[in-house]
Amino acid sequence: MTDLPTTSKKDQPAFGCVVYVSRTESGRTRGRVANLDGVETEGASERDVLSTIVREVRARIAEHMEREEEVPWLDPPAEKGPDEVKRFLPLHL
Repeated sequence: MTDLPTTSKKDQPAFGCVVYVSRTESGRTRGRVANLDGVETEGASERDVLSTIVREVRARIAEHMEREEEVPWLDPPAEKGPDEVKRFLPLHL
C-alpha cells in the first residue's frame, strides 16, 4: 500500500465553524456562528442560511489573515439556545 500525503505546503487553511440554527416566528430560518462573534443571518431555508454564513466567515477569516492577525475565535463557543440545533461546518479558504 502506498502512503499518500495528507498535507502539503500548498494546502489551504481549514477552520471549524459552529453554527446554531433555529426557526423564527415567521417561519424563516435563522443561523448564528457560535465561535465567531457577529456573524448571524436569516433566510428562507437552512441551506440559504449556511451558504451565507460560509461566505461571511470565509471573508472575515481572510481579512484577519491578510492583516496577519489572529482570528478572534470564541472559546468556548456561545451557549446554544433551547430552540437551536447545532451544526458544524468545516471551512477551507
